Amino acid sequence: MNYDLALWHLFFRIVERGSLTKAAKDLQVDSSVVSRRLAALEHQLKVQLINRSTRKLSLTEAGILAYEQMRPLLDEMDSILGDISNNSLVGKIKITAPVNFGERYVTQWLVSFQRKNPDIKFDLVLSDRCLDLRQEGIDLAIRIGELLASTLIAKKLGNISGVLCASPEYLAEHGTPVYPQNLTDHKSIIYSLHQNTHPTRLQLSRNNLTEQVELSGHFYLNNVGAIYQAVCHGAGIHAGPAWLFNDAIRNGTLVRLLPDWDLPILPVNILRVQSHYIPSRISALSDWIVACWNEVEQR
Repeated sequence: MNYDLALWHLFFRIVERGSLTKAAKDLQVDSSVVSRRLAALEHQLKVQLINRSTRKLSLTEAGILAYEQMRPLLDEMDSILGDISNNSLVGKIKITAPVNFGERYVTQWLVSFQRKNPDIKFDLVLSDRCLDLRQEGIDLAIRIGELLASTLIAKKLGNISGVLCASPEYLAEHGTPVYPQNLTDHKSIIYSLHQNTHPTRLQLSRNNLTEQVELSGHFYLNNVGAIYQAVCHGAGIHAGPAWLFNDAIRNGTLVRLLPDWDLPILPVNILRVQSHYIPSRISALSDWIVACWNEVEQR
């Protein structure tokens, strides 16, 4: 049967927007037009896809199957057709990254990529939460930390080292720890979105010696930038990424603690959903991010 791909895209838009009215507004057509086109798709398939009996739309069992299975197939087809008909990189890329890492690095990487490829449009979502790539329609994700088991395809960028630090004012009031176990007596600032099941447990190593310390967990925050401010204002000690704190340590705003001890390194990965076909714009951006990362590492 000759199914109209435009009707499928309309169906996806209705599902993702949650209503016919919102889908119609996006497409700049009347709601009745959207309703007729949805009915046409259901007539072709000889099955109902969406329940319309309540104020809130809901997918039928067939609708759920159609969305989950057809969406990635049509996305792939759109990408292939786009690459066939264009010699240059064209299209939209949706990418997510941690908030402060995205502010400091990823945004400028995308700007420079777009300058070389002006037909690329970006939708950058900065979030410290692990968003569902398929559900959110995200092409690439940059994640810092150990990865959870999933079907996502990962490309490792490298590693981020950590530093333990505090403000001079905090240390003047509470003293400076000289050995890992001293940390238990101090106020600690904890990243509350940490994927570790024991976010207050800190491991430090020196030569062949490893120490595990249980921190107090005095102050929990879900944003790295807010943690930076809390540390600088003397709220406590924190073990965080070197890229965020090194400048403040160099200029004396913060003091690095236990410099002879190493914190666990954090892997950095680019993730994408599993797919038979990778659009050229996605693979090109992935390679570009790798090159940008390598420049940062060499500084």
